[in-house]
Amino acid sequence: MSTARPKSIMIIVALLVVLALISTTSSLTSRLGFTRTRQPGTFTNNNGGNFQNGNNDGGTGNNQGGTGTRTIQGRSGFNAFSIFRTLGINGQIIGYVSIGFTVVGIILALLSAFGVWKQKKWGLNLGMVIALIFLVGALSTLFALGGRNINWLRTSLNILSLVASTPILAMGILPSVRDSVK
Repeated sequence: MSTARPKSIMIIVALLVVLALISTTSSLTSRLGFTRTRQPGTFTNNNGGNFQNGNNDGGTGNNQGGTGTRTIQGRSGFNAFSIFRTLGINGQIIGYVSIGFTVVGIILALLSAFGVWKQKKWGLNLGMVIALIFLVGALSTLFALGGRNINWLRTSLNILSLVASTPILAMGILPSVRDSVK
């Protein structure tokens, strides 16, 4: 006796797998050097001076190394790198933690896809939470776009993440889909 799965369940499962693949692709591209990132602790002011580890080598700004704030061109902002340095956490440890979060996210997305495939309520709920996290992450990075150095690969992955997570949330709240899971 085989039970046919509704199309909405199949679409949600496929989109959750797509979100897991997006997360994998995004992580691999950043680890393999396909994305441009600034070096931790290096800040560039508008006059071209670089501040490295609290040393001013020609700029007009002031980097308060170790205090958690930085001032460049009269602007002050939160600097997580100096707080991490104060706590003894370097960029390599932050990279390992980032990889750990990525792996956990991929596992949870695939686990929720399996749960939705088996038509379990916990799978649908977990899938909706994962989709919401992906949606918030994609929206925040898309609203932060600007400047000349736009990373088109990361931007396209964020747009794809937005396109994949929105239908999961929309279909996940429908009563017909909620009634098809136990």
